[in-house]
Amino acid sequence: MVATPIGNILDITLRAIYLLKEAQHIFAEDTRVSKKLLNFYNITTPLVACHEYNEISPSIISSITKEGVYALISDAGTPLISDPGYRLVNWCLDNGIDVFPVPGACSAIAGLSVAGLGTDLFLFYGFLPPKSGARKAALKNTKSSTATSIFFESPLRLISALTDMLEIFGDRFCCVAKEITKIFEKFQRGRLSELIEHFSEHKLKGEFIIIVSGNKKNEIDEGEIRAYLIELLKNNSLKKSVEKASAHCNISRNSAYEQALKIRKQTP
Repeated sequence: MVATPIGNILDITLRAIYLLKEAQHIFAEDTRVSKKLLNFYNITTPLVACHEYNEISPSIISSITKEGVYALISDAGTPLISDPGYRLVNWCLDNGIDVFPVPGACSAIAGLSVAGLGTDLFLFYGFLPPKSGARKAALKNTKSSTATSIFFESPLRLISALTDMLEIFGDRFCCVAKEITKIFEKFQRGRLSELIEHFSEHKLKGEFIIIVSGNKKNEIDEGEIRAYLIELLKNNSLKKSVEKASAHCNISRNSAYEQALKIRKQTP
């Protein structure tokens, strides 16, 4: 299972290049996409199309022997992560054929590493259901988890997915990663409500990853938020107080700002 670049063609290991050159065959999700990578590194190993509709077809499995070395790659990133290959791996294991990983790029992990969210406990969910009803049902199953959640999403459904998350999760902190390692790579961080507003004003293209903070075990009530803001405002600017309250109390910056203004007006 050989990981390939997720965008920047240089993000591949020396071991991966070596094995791709030494393999008897390379099984690829889309040979047209993979051919560009192989040409760049002067890899001439025969390329065979292997996707979800034929991964354990006679034409594929008949070409695999215990003595040979074969590589499976996806269009980008680590094979089987929201890509085909699961059935082929299990066929190999059932038939006594060793399977081993050649690690490399993974967009979910790359996004998490710079999201600014907890990494001690995280869950990867891949693509959510395209329809809102099914998507909300899936999100409800994750609502109580304290782990950071990672989702893939298309540009066509990004805003609707963020909107459903806001409804189910509340206004949690979130990072949306766009086109990781590519020319138009960008990371947008903020509350779900803020990100919905931001992306509603932009034309959306590319591949997106949504990384959302987990559920806080201890909810902070309005009185505690107010008391916290009062203490912050004694020694901090309005902007700094709002930022700290938003992060500490798990509320939007707008909400923290409105409460901070009220406190300032009431304070002699």
